[in-house]
Amino acid sequence: MPGQAIILARISDARDGDERGVSDQLADCQRLADRLGWSVGPAVTHHLIENDTSAFKRKRIALPDGRSELRTVRPRFREALAMLADGRADGLVVYDLDRTARDPRDLEDLIDAIEASRPRIPVESVTGTLRLDGDGDITMARVLLAVANKASRDTARRVARARLRQAGAGQHGGGKRPYGYEADGVRVREAEAAEVRRAADAVLAGVSLNQITASLRERGVPSATGAAWTPITMRGILLRPRNAGLRVHRPSDSGRRGREYGDDEIVGPAGWPAILPEENWRAVRAILTDPARDNRAGSTPRWLGSRIFECGLCGDTLVVMGGGGARGYPRYTCVGPPSHLARAAIPVDELVAETLIARLERPDAAGLIPDAGHGIDLAGLRRDAASLRELLDEQARLHARGLIDARQLTAGSAELRGRLQQAEADLAGAAATSPVAGIAGRADARRVWDGLDLGRRRALVRALAEVTIHPARPGRGFKPESVDIRWRS
Repeated sequence: MPGQAIILARISDARDGDERGVSDQLADCQRLADRLGWSVGPAVTHHLIENDTSAFKRKRIALPDGRSELRTVRPRFREALAMLADGRADGLVVYDLDRTARDPRDLEDLIDAIEASRPRIPVESVTGTLRLDGDGDITMARVLLAVANKASRDTARRVARARLRQAGAGQHGGGKRPYGYEADGVRVREAEAAEVRRAADAVLAGVSLNQITASLRERGVPSATGAAWTPITMRGILLRPRNAGLRVHRPSDSGRRGREYGDDEIVGPAGWPAILPEENWRAVRAILTDPARDNRAGSTPRWLGSRIFECGLCGDTLVVMGGGGARGYPRYTCVGPPSHLARAAIPVDELVAETLIARLERPDAAGLIPDAGHGIDLAGLRRDAASLRELLDEQARLHARGLIDARQLTAGSAELRGRLQQAEADLAGAAATSPVAGIAGRADARRVWDGLDLGRRRALVRALAEVTIHPARPGRGFKPESVDIRWRS
């Protein structure tokens, strides 16, 4: 008679974290255990809950031997197997077989854990569909799971076909509300759309995702789910083709995961309005997916010149240290050994900001804005890119009909993709915006500056000036002459 049984509860689809389904399973399983005279272990360790977790969908994971294979991802189920194997639990109560497993591998792993134990670990279910007391029970469980797995595959096939039909018609495929749109996925939620445009402009101006998300948090802008903003969340939003009014379709057997969609998965214009022009979205995508881009999280700068201003003695960049205690005022410090320079950060930032604003207020500052699209035939580039995508699709169709072999497909696709990447790179360069645009040459440059977040201000510093900080001569007070600001040509 088990004295430390596990209750395992699972439900595939729980909207907005609704736990009523798994709570009902827990209650029913506890009543069954009481009726059988079993003792269940402490709830904190022996009530294993898989809420909003599929037992059928598989993801590609790395195995301990280095191989990569498709597996269901169920940490709590794996925890239950480990507890049964090492003796922390001596019984298993579930609601139903299909709440326990839908993948034959998972059932076989459970059978292995049960059969390896002496005495044999008892398993019971509320519906009576899962008992593993002997060969007959195991055979029946395998048969029932095969039927359930077939039902899941049939459902997945119908859903995939419906998704393809919706994509072909430019319709929203359902699911969680996409940021920037209402729950129907069609109507634009303008306040959120404005944040998407603001973030895209910031990326094109050279602002990091860290700075963009820091600005969202500081301004109290809520995410679609209410969770805290992270660079990964913002990156996923900006990479969505739907922002450019494009519809996508990813076959379930493609093996691809994540939020980065290739051009072969973009199937045409959508039935909802775009938030961003297509060339701007493609430019943002090119920047965020650039292999040379440093996507490490790192720390978010909180000062105007951190890692931008340079040391006048060694040329290394400066960071801000201090800020706590009676004498811990923040100061720009050279991190090169030995630490031979330290200057108060607040007056330095104020001096640089005032100098930049004065330069931006001058009427001739409008000449600082580069004409990124000068001499580029944007319409022609768009036509070329569209034609190249169509040629790639045509090659795939010819290969499917057996008119060209795999070698011809590979060679032709490589050439076309190279030309397409160049066309998209040219479009991305034309769509890139200068951080100086919208402020240079304006009489109210100070008001515009005051409304910018730190990321945009830092981008302006990088674009306009080289700031070098030298050791100050002895004496009290801040020495402005020790801060050298030189305009970039």
